[in-house]
Amino acid sequence: MPGLGPGGILPRLPNPFPGGLLVRYYQRGDEVRLDLQDPRSIDRWIGLMRWVKRYFRYTTIGLENIPTDGPALLLLNHGPVPVDAGLLGMTVYEAQGRLPRALTDHIVFRLPGLRELFLAIGAVDGRHETGGELLERGNLLIVMPGGAPEAFKPSSRAYELYWRQRTGFARLAIRTATPIVPCACIGIDDLYTLPVDLFETGKKLTGLRSLPIGPMWGIGPLPRRIPLTHYIGEPIPPGVPPEAEHDEAAVLALRDRVVDAEEALIAAGLAARANGTTP
Repeated sequence: MPGLGPGGILPRLPNPFPGGLLVRYYQRGDEVRLDLQDPRSIDRWIGLMRWVKRYFRYTTIGLENIPTDGPALLLLNHGPVPVDAGLLGMTVYEAQGRLPRALTDHIVFRLPGLRELFLAIGAVDGRHETGGELLERGNLLIVMPGGAPEAFKPSSRAYELYWRQRTGFARLAIRTATPIVPCACIGIDDLYTLPVDLFETGKKLTGLRSLPIGPMWGIGPLPRRIPLTHYIGEPIPPGVPPEAEHDEAAVLALRDRVVDAEEALIAAGLAARANGTTP
């Protein structure tokens, strides 16, 4: 399969559960290894992900805009529970046979259970050097530039992007000569209600980054059954040579082009939902 690289590895211990549900146990440093994505774990869990897809009535519009070979940055808006990233990855896998990788917040790798799952499906710590190497190997790479601040913003700011403060994704695309594919998920900010900014509350109470604190609810602790739709835009090439990663004007120009495209997708998706024309 294109973009897989060396593939996954065997679990360290014999798996006593039918269907092989266990994944490799985490060791310090695993979060920056690029060889731990395990296609077998993905295949074991894909039935559950298909159920999740039915639960959220997940659809994509513009899937043909994701390249079938070569690297690409798939940029997603960030909700409090980013189940849409897994659904998009599964859809690409089933349609193209490609297993996208993902950059994720370092706090994930402090959470036993979740970190093993994330590693098995191909997520790594969100560092520029790991992202660059994955792109140089020809992978599709899922990135949510807004990070935790965007994920845990209050519901009063639903679908607001926090990308104009970020330049890392644009610099990475320029350095690796990689096209950017904007992907806007409509529905993701409606699964839960967040009455306050959980990210800012966590910072004030603990002084720690990426530790959200505060109430959020859907159907109690479960997410509401809101339809999720990904609107996928046309690839945006960097349009400048790799050495322009040090040209601040070029970086900002690419960032603004991408943000404008993502905001246009969000606006179109929200309008389609309001008009009842979403599939």
